[in-house]
Amino acid sequence: MAGAQRREQKRKHTRPSAWARGYDSSYAKGRAAILAAQPLCSLCNARPATTADHIVPLSRGGTNDIDNLRPACAPCNFGRGNRPA
Repeated sequence: MAGAQRREQKRKHTRPSAWARGYDSSYAKGRAAILAAQPLCSLCNARPATTADHIVPLSRGGTNDIDNLRPACAPCNFGRGNRPA
């Protein structure tokens, strides 16, 4: 019964939109510039970069400035969570 309750709570959880979380047009422009300048992941240097990673996460006061973004592959970026650099 406890597992069913957890699944139901998880199903009801709604994540705020990307816009609400701070991913606006400045992030999109910075992401495009970062990925054009450096096509490889800056964390593993093995896979192609497909995302722009925030060095200081938005949730910890970071910004979408190009100085706070670096190219990263999805496994490296999503595996970091909201840990800074």
